[in-house]
Amino acid sequence: NGDLDKVIELRDQWSHQNKKGETALHLAVTEDQLEIVKHLVSNGAPLNIQDKKNKFTPLMLCLAQQPPHFVEMLQAILKGKPDLSVQDSTGQTILHLCAQYEEEESMEVLLRAKPKVDAVDPKKMTALHVAAGKGNLDIVKLLVERGHANVNAVDAKGNSPLHWACIANGSGLVPLIEYFVSKGAKAVPNGFGNTPLHAEAMHCDTSATWPTAAAQALLAAFPDLAGEVNKNGLTAQQTFDQGIDAEEPAAAKEEDAKASASSSQKTKRDQSGAANEEFLETAAAARAAAIARTKKKANKQAQAGSGGLSP
Repeated sequence: NGDLDKVIELRDQWSHQNKKGETALHLAVTEDQLEIVKHLVSNGAPLNIQDKKNKFTPLMLCLAQQPPHFVEMLQAILKGKPDLSVQDSTGQTILHLCAQYEEEESMEVLLRAKPKVDAVDPKKMTALHVAAGKGNLDIVKLLVERGHANVNAVDAKGNSPLHWACIANGSGLVPLIEYFVSKGAKAVPNGFGNTPLHAEAMHCDTSATWPTAAAQALLAAFPDLAGEVNKNGLTAQQTFDQGIDAEEPAAAKEEDAKASASSSQKTKRDQSGAANEEFLETAAAARAAAIARTKKKANKQAQAGSGGLSP
């Protein structure tokens, strides 16, 4: 409840974890106790202990819950030099989370701490893949220009940040494509033989006409993409015209065609984007859950009339 004297008195318990795996620093972050956070960090409280549910360190928890003073608390915790390569329960680092939450100011703060910008999650995605998948040009620029992120890094399926930008297909896709091109991005095919142009064909608005504005931007930079075929022998335009999920092996695709001959082009394209939609919703769901936990805890403390930072 903000009692610094009590926190100092209980110094020998700073490393203790409660039933949820939270330390005093986790709780201070949750309760938005900036001065207590500063005191704990400057006096050697452990910074890398992870809670049980999400495997969040205090730094990750701060970013996820975003209490009123969260930016100042991020700065305070970073002064203690926490391990920025720690992965949460989904295998993501603090940089991945920041890209998911689209926190520009927090990203600036984190990059000053010199994290491993190209660290990967279990799907081999870097924070730049995540930012591109969110369609956030500002975060992308920070990662590339200040963090020197690799614009041609590929994930486990061979997708580059340029692929992910086209998969997300946000309203600012054309400027994002142009930026990646200006920074040396290459339009190489992924593991299925799909180029970023194929990704655009599969994930663009089904009411659009080909070539879309994004497709035109890609073709202006990489004219040869028009004739490139994937492992199913399809060009991007053929993929668009036929509404085919070009990431399926040809044999499986033929079986699906027999089983669902009446499926519409839009349905097929929506199915091909299902995994991406799940990815794009992850941050919002995590954020909502974290905020709900914070409110629940605050209400409980208010009803009790007292509380504490001792785990």
